[in-house]
Amino acid sequence: MRPLKIPRDELLQRCANTFKRLGYHGTTMDALSSACGLTKASFYHHYPNKESLLRDVLAWTHERLQQALFSIAFDESLEVHERLSSMGRKAKKLFQDDSIGCLMGVVAIDATYGKVELMEPIRKFLDDWVKAFTVLYSATYDQENAQRMARQLVADFEGSILLARIYNDPSYIDAVIERGVQQLQPARAVVA
Repeated sequence: MRPLKIPRDELLQRCANTFKRLGYHGTTMDALSSACGLTKASFYHHYPNKESLLRDVLAWTHERLQQALFSIAFDESLEVHERLSSMGRKAKKLFQDDSIGCLMGVVAIDATYGKVELMEPIRKFLDDWVKAFTVLYSATYDQENAQRMARQLVADFEGSILLARIYNDPSYIDAVIERGVQQLQPARAVVA
């Protein structure tokens, strides 16, 4: 196999941007090769079709988010509310950034319309995000409630990312972070 003319990470980042911008069905091999500055023939030499490339892009994106975002939940040098706040700030930056953006959401929508094999890597990504939040909520809640709340927080984040992009207003993400941090506070006794 010939070496790539651009580093693999850069190729995958450019392809992630293209998939995010055009969606799965709107992205062509021409658009992908052009985004990477490669000829179509050279691009086909490394990736025979966009499905195999997208699998690599999704795995690369998941790995980057695992390292940069989900790992914060396991940093025991921080209090749980600090971990969630840190994850929220990092998520806000990552999901507003064009290099990652809401790629998983874009692909998930396309995958439900005929590319169900792409749902597995998206589910793995979402499951890891839920696991990270479950670790945080487990400090305050039993396992069942921690997992339920973690799933809801992921859903809230996904919705807030979409609304933040539609309205160009990151306060939607800020509100989810604030609500998540408040939920980590132990219930206060009611004084009569």
